[in-house]
Amino acid sequence: MIIFAQHSLAVFFITAGAGYLLSRLNLYGINLGAAAILFVGLALGAWSKGTLLLPEIIGQLGLLLFVYTIGLQAGPAFFPILRRRGFSLVMLAAIAIGLASLTAALTVPLFGIDPRLAIGLFCGGTTNTPALAAVTEALKNSPHAALPAIGYSIAYPLGVLLPILAAEFIARIRHIDIAREAKLAERKFETMPEPAIACNLQVTSPLLIGKPLGNSSLTDLGVVISRIQRGEQIDLPTPDTVLAKGDILHLIGSARQLGEAVRLVGPAVTQQPGPETRHDRVDVRQVFLSNPQLIGRRLGELNLDQQWKAIIARIRRGDVEFVPSPDTRLERGDILRIVSRAEHVEVVARYFGNSLRAIGEMDYLSLSLGVLLGIAIGMVRLPLPGGLEVQLGLAGGPLLVALVLGWLGRTGSIVWSLPMTASQMLRQLGLVMFFSSVGLRAGAHFGSAFAKQAWELILGGALVTLAAST
Repeated sequence: MIIFAQHSLAVFFITAGAGYLLSRLNLYGINLGAAAILFVGLALGAWSKGTLLLPEIIGQLGLLLFVYTIGLQAGPAFFPILRRRGFSLVMLAAIAIGLASLTAALTVPLFGIDPRLAIGLFCGGTTNTPALAAVTEALKNSPHAALPAIGYSIAYPLGVLLPILAAEFIARIRHIDIAREAKLAERKFETMPEPAIACNLQVTSPLLIGKPLGNSSLTDLGVVISRIQRGEQIDLPTPDTVLAKGDILHLIGSARQLGEAVRLVGPAVTQQPGPETRHDRVDVRQVFLSNPQLIGRRLGELNLDQQWKAIIARIRRGDVEFVPSPDTRLERGDILRIVSRAEHVEVVARYFGNSLRAIGEMDYLSLSLGVLLGIAIGMVRLPLPGGLEVQLGLAGGPLLVALVLGWLGRTGSIVWSLPMTASQMLRQLGLVMFFSSVGLRAGAHFGSAFAKQAWELILGGALVTLAAST
């Protein structure tokens, strides 16, 4: 192994590969994930007594890629959620972070733990990798720069394990279905769209008969009506379509939305064939969004119903398929289910791009501009009372800028978002680079620090985790 000491790339790939193998190990359904790379780095650093190291630029680049891609991904949901529930969420986060910070600070006088180790306990006990990144960046020129990573590595397993055990204990004694509660929480805070399903309903309600579809209460449900069948005729509905008794509507929405639609429209029609099975007049096509002119735009801005009488019935984004609204922002790589007149379906497909190759292409101009702006913001010195100054640094600056750019989606012709696969790859690669660099540098000091205060550090990490979880 020592023969690789002068070959940084070899050291990096040994650490990353071994860390990946360790991350695949499961113990009662629990694994370390990407943090396994940090532990491998610590082990290699301790074994080599600090001779196996990576250039500092690798850790910095990894940190930057990690926080920037996280910000881009979180940006679209971050500010809307902050507007709706900002005060309660900020207060909840402030209380949790405050309790964890206070507990970490108390470990210094109570257990005689070095303050830099205590900061690492805070980061690990709360499983807060961006916080570790910020601290590591702030101490990069300090002889104690390795200590936060040591505290993090000790507290991180406790930060993962203790909340899981506590949740399982509470769920068992109170008979709580964790999976069901998780889905309810996602819907409550609107962090994920509800899965889309479809059904056929027959119009029997006198509240709808004889009224234009655009003026009916159906528009308030958030469902998509992709087809209407009247007798043997199947067509695309428009806001001016006047509903008649016996019309069969093909609706797409969540289970909750369709349940409300049944009460409003009429009974479900189960006999086949339904209006969705015929393609002689109305056709369906799944296309990939690759047209750069449409990425980041709201669906309602496209006026598809006026151009081609086309409807976007569903959008598949990653592993989730949902019903879009006029306010839904399109993202590169979205899989759109288009319903349109048969003669227009090819034209509409070309309008959205439908190119697999284009989906995987990276816009390095927007990536470079966003990263450079984040670095510039991170270098700004903010004055504090008492003559002190603070910088957001390489972690805070790019993260803040990425949140804003992710929320904006695009500025003129510049699309800030990245393809989902590329974003995930860059984020994982950045985390691997950061953990490898930090782990190898901290490994030489890990053994001595742990040997001196093993139980104090373990107890301190547990207390931090419990304080943040309460």
